[in-house]
Amino acid sequence: MFLAKNLVELSNVSVKPLTYGDKMNAQPYLLQHIEVSMAGGEWITFIGRNGSGKSTLARVIAGFGAMHIEGRVERDPVRFVTGQVPIVLQQPDASMIGSTPWEDVVMMLEQHGVEGSKIPELAEDALRLVGMHIRMHQRVETLSGGQKQLTAIAGCLAVQSPMLILDEVTAMLDPEACIHVLEKVRELNKRGVTVIWITQKLEELAASDRVLALEQGEVRFDHKAESFFARDEDGRSICESMGFTAPYVIQTAWELEKLGLPLESLPMTPETLAKAVQQRW
Repeated sequence: MFLAKNLVELSNVSVKPLTYGDKMNAQPYLLQHIEVSMAGGEWITFIGRNGSGKSTLARVIAGFGAMHIEGRVERDPVRFVTGQVPIVLQQPDASMIGSTPWEDVVMMLEQHGVEGSKIPELAEDALRLVGMHIRMHQRVETLSGGQKQLTAIAGCLAVQSPMLILDEVTAMLDPEACIHVLEKVRELNKRGVTVIWITQKLEELAASDRVLALEQGEVRFDHKAESFFARDEDGRSICESMGFTAPYVIQTAWELEKLGLPLESLPMTPETLAKAVQQRW
């Protein structure tokens, strides 16, 4: 029976590309023996190199087909009423179907069969939540990449998606736009929106994040962000063992520890680093 506290539960899930006959056995696994549950309101950041299985796992959670799935996948039948969860991709133009943010969200609502009388209010409310209501009648070609991504996110909110699945949505954006989009999504999460944030940018992690790190189709790590960077007795972290370069803030904390000046807790931002140093001295 489905556990009411979780939106999604995956039990011993393995995934291969969808083929038939003898070719199926010859196909390599894209995911192997995945055990993951996700609660409502949670923020999970998927970390991993290209080909590690991040996007495939997101598609399984979202309910998309075109793959052979072994194991058990359960989704909250109340919240997953449409069967599939839209995924916002890294190319800002990939998700745009309307000529303005307003038209884009309205068309998405129409595609999901929402009653016509409810569409205007739902569209405006969703655009307001992401800060795009002031630009809702602006031509798409005049929008920045970050504004297009926020419009796509508004579409997901408008159709009452049970969660936001954001697959490297800041990859093609400039640093200022990256910060703006991430801040808006953080605000939505604080309002109770469930978020799967897929990235290779470790500086986007927050201390409260649950990090799920994949390597060659297997879950290598599933815990809080601080633990991802925590070094063991041999001076190595999961982050380093997976071949990632830690953010500058983390590296600074490591260097202070080498100098015999360990901080009380591992800082994740420049602000928390400065505060930790002030408290230390």
